Amino acid sequence: MSVRQRREVGRSRPRVEDGPLLRGTASFVADMSLPGMCDMAFLRSPAPHARVISADASAVRRMAGVIGAFTAADIPLPPLRAPIEIDDAFSPPRPLLADQRVRFVGEPIAVVVADSPYTAEDAAEAIALELDPLEPVVDPVASCDPASPQLHEPASNVLYDSRFEAGDVDRAFARAAVVVERDFRNPRYSATPIEGRGVLAAPEGDGVVVWSSTQAPHRLASITAQLLGLAGSAVRVRCPDIGGAFGQKAHAYPEELLAAWLAVRLGRPVRWIEDRAENLLASSHARDQRLRVRLAADSEGRLLAVDADVICDTGAYGVFPHGHVLEALGTPAMIPGPYRLENYRYRARSVVTNKAPEGAYRGVGLPVSAFVHERLMDILAGELRIDRAEIRRRNLVRADEMPYATVTNQRYDSGDYLQALERALELSGYERFPAEQREARRNGRRLGLGIACYVEYTAINSRVFQGRGMVGIAGYDGAHVSVADDGRVTVWTTLPAIGQGSETTFAQLVADELGVDAERVTIARPDTSVGKLHGTGTFASRSAVSGAGAILEAGAEVRRRLLEDAGAHLEIDPADLEIERGEVRVVGSPAYSVSFGELVEQSQDPDRYRVSAQYDPPALAYPYATHVCVVDVDAGTGHIAILRYVIVEDCGTVINPLIVEGQVHGATAQGIGGALFEELVYGEDGQLLTASLMDYLVPTASELPVFEVDHLAIPSPDSPTGAKGVGEGGTLGPPGALANAVGDALGHEFNELPLRPEPVAAAARAALRAT
Repeated sequence: MSVRQRREVGRSRPRVEDGPLLRGTASFVADMSLPGMCDMAFLRSPAPHARVISADASAVRRMAGVIGAFTAADIPLPPLRAPIEIDDAFSPPRPLLADQRVRFVGEPIAVVVADSPYTAEDAAEAIALELDPLEPVVDPVASCDPASPQLHEPASNVLYDSRFEAGDVDRAFARAAVVVERDFRNPRYSATPIEGRGVLAAPEGDGVVVWSSTQAPHRLASITAQLLGLAGSAVRVRCPDIGGAFGQKAHAYPEELLAAWLAVRLGRPVRWIEDRAENLLASSHARDQRLRVRLAADSEGRLLAVDADVICDTGAYGVFPHGHVLEALGTPAMIPGPYRLENYRYRARSVVTNKAPEGAYRGVGLPVSAFVHERLMDILAGELRIDRAEIRRRNLVRADEMPYATVTNQRYDSGDYLQALERALELSGYERFPAEQREARRNGRRLGLGIACYVEYTAINSRVFQGRGMVGIAGYDGAHVSVADDGRVTVWTTLPAIGQGSETTFAQLVADELGVDAERVTIARPDTSVGKLHGTGTFASRSAVSGAGAILEAGAEVRRRLLEDAGAHLEIDPADLEIERGEVRVVGSPAYSVSFGELVEQSQDPDRYRVSAQYDPPALAYPYATHVCVVDVDAGTGHIAILRYVIVEDCGTVINPLIVEGQVHGATAQGIGGALFEELVYGEDGQLLTASLMDYLVPTASELPVFEVDHLAIPSPDSPTGAKGVGEGGTLGPPGALANAVGDALGHEFNELPLRPEPVAAAARAALRAT
């Protein structure tokens, strides 16, 4: 039976990825070693903004163990420039090594290659550097002022300024019964994967082979070939095991490109392994946004209009290939959320500052939009004295309105938002909670309950990327399926496994499509030399849609060939054949069969059972969820204890419940981290003050609650499996749910993240004094 015929069947097959990770036999870039390998280290800017007077590496080149030392003058490569084709959007060039100016602390100025990483680091520190400090620009709002120091000439600090209006916004505000206006702030985050970035490059023939901890190997290969002036076929990118990524490794970085160039230049393997300080300081950050939002509603709490001003701090440069428009496009598009809205206006700006570049991080700008619309729903409920759940009921898009076209041209494909809300309220004990809260207050405890509903887009296709002007991203993905003469099936894709369980999921899909045991399916590490594939990579929750689509297309063609050849071998119409457990059998007469291995051996064409396919999703998929949490706030310390956390989500067809559950848990944990603990803080002098994990706090198992997860599993009509993306959604709910819960506990508004102990404790003490 084809996987297409059993979309709604989900099986918790064990994860095949975990064995090597738990036994310590997995191989990461840092575990690899090649004959003659040398190591790279970088001299990074200690200043946020300065002119480079000189970077003298002449003495360093004579140090024992140093193989080479290079500054910008020694590197004949063009800068990285994100290919963004939008009117009035300036994409500043990013030099691989800073030449005339440095624009953030941690920007690479010189690179040293040595016989060990320790020698390379010592030598990099010995380079004679002279900088002429310039005034840093740290505040994104101040950066919008034309009088602010300009970071990229001849452009303004505002790299992108977009305005949108639909409906009659001013008229809607004029006739509103209530208008609320608030400022919101979302801090700057780091993805902090367990494994930092890593790259190993080695010369190969007339080109280079690169092992990289990347989410987008095929894009890394193409930009490497372009910048090094090599033929596309001369650059091969391979992925070893990857220790997490969360969007941070979806970009191509100067360090990777320099490793490839140095390997070719020196004629020997070159490796660079990022340490934690470099990761926090100089990789990519995310979600540093300031918003001012007005909302208008009628006396029944129904939304009439929203007017939003969104400022996104993109750091010193746009990352490649996503550029600087990633969040400025995504956040305002989804501020309407899962609610009906006809009148909407926004202005969105991407602004440069003297900070590390911002890029993708799990959920990209959508956790910000969800935080805003869920805080606004609670604020509106308070203004009108309407129950918080009821005000959501009155505004949520109904199931009978699907597919629903939003005011920002999102096409919500399927689902039942109200059912998710009601189920979450039921599981959390919403009706009982007021009595629990009153009892707790009599005992001196401050309990609060928070709700957050959201919808997100996943599996972005080529049409949307092109429409956004992000022409450097393919939007589709590819798969190559090969059957060997022992009957085993091997699959390569353009989507690296980064811990999300895709090997298990992909093997399950292939096994179902071809009628083999999943144990006889190998999901190989991506290798750009296999199958003439090209594709987007693993980000934006696309694996279960675009990756699965490509796998099913290739698998279906392999299946067709197996049936056709088996029909000739058994002298029977292929329509009378079935496939089970790696054999093609006559329906009703299983003794008459031929194995996959026999068919491969008999084939005169060596490529007969090697099939490549690509899949470009016809439409985006829109998963959604409701999160409800209960917290206990300590008035003395400001500590927030999460007592209960309920999630009711719909990611369409659940291919493997175990994988889905893990993704929901992991994403929600990161969402809680962003709501309660995490913040990259820059001082007014442009120095990063949270440059270690002693200062940049991430949650551990001790800070996380037990998650209660329920699934609606309504299939998506536009997905090849009925599945929607599930990798990012959990990050969207916690900011609003927790801010609403703490606000409910203390009778105070929290419109800025994270919920730091000091303001929480102050509000708690004020609440106690008031009672």
